[in-house]
Amino acid sequence: MKKLYIYCDGGFGNRFNSLVSGLLISKFTKIDPIIVWPITNWCRSKFSTLFDTEFEVVEENLNYFGINTDEYEFIMHGNFLNFNAQVHRPQNFRSIDEICTFCLNSTKDKIVYNNDAIPHYIRQDMLVQVIQDLAFNKNIISEANNYIRNNFQEEFIGVHLRNTDFFDPHKPNYHQIYQHILGNSDKRYFVCSDDKEMEDMFSQLKNVSVYPKTSYVEKLTEDGEWRSIIVDDTGIEYPFNVERSDESVQQAIIDLYILSKSDMMKTSNSSFLQTAILLKNSYQNGQK
Repeated sequence: MKKLYIYCDGGFGNRFNSLVSGLLISKFTKIDPIIVWPITNWCRSKFSTLFDTEFEVVEENLNYFGINTDEYEFIMHGNFLNFNAQVHRPQNFRSIDEICTFCLNSTKDKIVYNNDAIPHYIRQDMLVQVIQDLAFNKNIISEANNYIRNNFQEEFIGVHLRNTDFFDPHKPNYHQIYQHILGNSDKRYFVCSDDKEMEDMFSQLKNVSVYPKTSYVEKLTEDGEWRSIIVDDTGIEYPFNVERSDESVQQAIIDLYILSKSDMMKTSNSSFLQTAILLKNSYQNGQK
């Protein structure tokens, strides 16, 4: 029987992209999914901590597949460990039907799927049911809903301000956004950021609410910059000097869920913001 190993790595937004697009492929092909969710400095939270949906989960990094590469069909956005195997890139397929047919016709029973972005041929409307079936941890959702009830009596505008590990050219214009909120005192805003100083600054505005987090992303190597080159346990180099504790990830998901219930302001191309938009569009078609 075939198995689809959905490898989810990186920050939560990247993991979520791989997860939901992999689950859609699983749904269309009826190939049983196995979620591969490594516990790394990118995300110290277990899958079971963030989600209540039952799946078979393996907490292994990419080396897990390097022992017997001949057993696997690899569909990944990069051959990061230089496996001696052919790696098919998800973005090179032309449609969801084509990638599903490829999986079904593969002579191998173990297929590894990994993509930190949702492929261009997967429309958001295709993911609605997958996302509705993917239940976040009930305690996280309860905390987020309680916050919304206690702070917003009507519609509110969500503002996500990613700051720590973004390249400067991609960072939002914080001063301009601050002045915009200041000039619209009749509207209510929810502001969230990966930077406590940023949240503290915006929380001074009377029409802004900020969820009171106790943990934020930190630097993995204190003497480095946010975009210093880091080598992880698998030997992969990447320019993200980040450490996201379990607590910080859970609290970030509370931010994410609150954001998804707002009328969001487009502030950047952050994967976190894109995930919130994806959740909002999916939840609008359901009861969550």
